[in-house]
Amino acid sequence: MEELKKSIGLRCTFCHSVLFALPHENYAPLNGSLIVCANCGHENDVTSLILVVKAKAINIAEDYADKLIDKFQKDLKKAFKGSKHIKFK
Repeated sequence: MEELKKSIGLRCTFCHSVLFALPHENYAPLNGSLIVCANCGHENDVTSLILVVKAKAINIAEDYADKLIDKFQKDLKKAFKGSKHIKFK
């Protein structure tokens, strides 16, 4: 299960920094609000940043699912190797 633990951070659209200037420690921006990059000073739309992170997370999940399917297929072939009644393509 350790391979499932991934960390995806918000990154500035302009300089790809993960540092943002937030007004206070527990600041939680609302959808559509802007946050300022602490590195380059550009404003980033929070909703756009979240959509990028969501797409990355979906890619990670799809890659993991593909690996699981490949492993399952190999295990099935191995389990039924030599069987006269079950053949795999």
